[in-house]
Amino acid sequence: MLTIVGRESSINVRKVMWTCAELNLECERQNWGIGFKDVNADKFPALNPNAKIPVLLDGDRVLWKSHTIVRYLAKRQTPTALSPHCLS
Repeated sequence: MLTIVGRESSINVRKVMWTCAELNLECERQNWGIGFKDVNADKFPALNPNAKIPVLLDGDRVLWKSHTIVRYLAKRQTPTALSPHCLS
């Protein structure tokens, strides 16, 4: 299952969650960031050395930066309306 690391109030996390919903992907979200777990503590810097949310965990794959995550999810499910064949 996909895991999205970041707080729901972050627009970048919402962008990733929306993409998962559009692609009917099951995912879980873990609250990290302001008001939740500190992104400068624990194991988070190993996931994203920039200490920013969101982070996507897909098995052994770790991705950060919301646009990168959205593109990855769209290509992972090709073909979809979010990733037309001309972009492959």
